[in-house]
Amino acid sequence: MKKTIVNTILASTLLSTYAQAEIELIPTIKQATIVSTMSERPGNPSVTPDGRLLLSVHPLDHPATKVIELSVAGNQTPYPTTKYAQGENSKFKAVIAIRTDDNGVAWILDLATHSLTGWDTRKEVLVKSIKIPASVLKPTSFLQDFALDQKRQRIIIADMTQNDLKSEAIPAFITVDLNTGEAVRVAENHPSMKADSKTGFALNPITIDPSYEWVYFGAVNGRTVYRVKASEFDNNGQEVADNIEKYADKPYSDGITVDSAQNVYITDIERNAIGVSTPDGYRIIATLSDNQTWPDGMSFGPDGYIYVTVNQLDRTAALNNGKDTGIRPFEVVKIKALANGTTGR
Repeated sequence: MKKTIVNTILASTLLSTYAQAEIELIPTIKQATIVSTMSERPGNPSVTPDGRLLLSVHPLDHPATKVIELSVAGNQTPYPTTKYAQGENSKFKAVIAIRTDDNGVAWILDLATHSLTGWDTRKEVLVKSIKIPASVLKPTSFLQDFALDQKRQRIIIADMTQNDLKSEAIPAFITVDLNTGEAVRVAENHPSMKADSKTGFALNPITIDPSYEWVYFGAVNGRTVYRVKASEFDNNGQEVADNIEKYADKPYSDGITVDSAQNVYITDIERNAIGVSTPDGYRIIATLSDNQTWPDGMSFGPDGYIYVTVNQLDRTAALNNGKDTGIRPFEVVKIKALANGTTGR
């Protein structure tokens, strides 16, 4: 599985061959505020309702610790416990996506074991473990990110597939009922999920708005943000494919989130920046520190800021001709949201 993860990420080198989109720059762009630095490469962040910062450690580096809590002082603690998160025999094997609900339950998706763990961050106890059934997966499934629909107690996973670099993308949504564990594969191979070319990465960035009305998504190597009503995923998602609509333009991106005004925030991996997509266009609103690249995951915090991991994936050995040229430390940054409201955490 480790080799599969590395090979999947390796295909991202294709990004450098694509022409960059023409992007409107605004004159008052600010550098994102550094929250903390870390020696290990972060994956995705999740901020709990009481402001605790949880981070996956990117599986590309085969880390000893898979998930951490990052304190204000910069201390890193295996989370939720050493048994779950640290060592060769840890329960977590390869984690990227984490999202925490309003009750403080962190939902952690393990792409290696195809399982979800719900952990109560307030009581520090296990809430639920859900095994995603093989019937909704493909041999090349790659379960990296998901939207958390708290209104309907459902998660919507973006299955990009392509984890072996040999198969054509067969992207789809996978919905999982958090109460029953029932899972369904939805809208497989819809055109909105496809990359700009057969060699590009498909469906991956996904989020849901604070009112749980719209699910936003796109392909990594795609230039469009699409959306579909969250209610369309009822009845096994039979109406989803017929009701997907274009929302806005975007650059190539690894992560997205959205505020209450339907501003879709983009981790712009082409220009190493953070931007916003709306039906009026795309604009960059924040830059990274010098020598930092590849803004990745995003999470709203209760303070009205969006927290973003910056992990230099393009400089890893797997993406850089076998040589790791990453410049440590890596960063976790934040930007002020343009409108009030939180989503997905």
